[in-house]
This record gives sequence, structure tokens and C-alpha cells, in this order.
Amino acid sequence: MAGDKALYVKGLKEGKPQYSPDGLMPAGAPESVLRVLATFSPNVKGKTIDLSKTFTTEFVTKANAAH
Repeated sequence: MAGDKALYVKGLKEGKPQYSPDGLMPAGAPESVLRVLATFSPNVKGKTIDLSKTFTTEFVTKANAAH
């Protein structure tokens, strides 16, 4: 909260729309994130990353089905 609870709560409320209501990333989002990270992160830049081995919607899909 950094000492300002009202500002913290306001930030949470204003940031909420950026999150998916069902927890799933839109199609193409993982690829977009990878492209952005590859522009500056030394852990990603210049590396070949197979998203099929690092990203899945399995957990979220199962969690949504349980409701």
C-alpha cells in the first residue's frame, strides 16, 4: 500500500479491467508477451522458446469447469 490505502484501492479498481473475467489469456497473448520480453529481457532475448512447453490453459479451463 506504500502508506496510502485509498490510492492503493483506487489503483486496484482501475486496473481490474485489464484482467480476463475467466482467467484465460486471449488467443495470441502468450506470443505477444514473448515478443515483448524478447526485446529487453536477457533471459528471453535471442533464445528460442517453445510456448507449447511453457504455457497451457489446462488449469484455468479445469477451474472454470468446476464452478
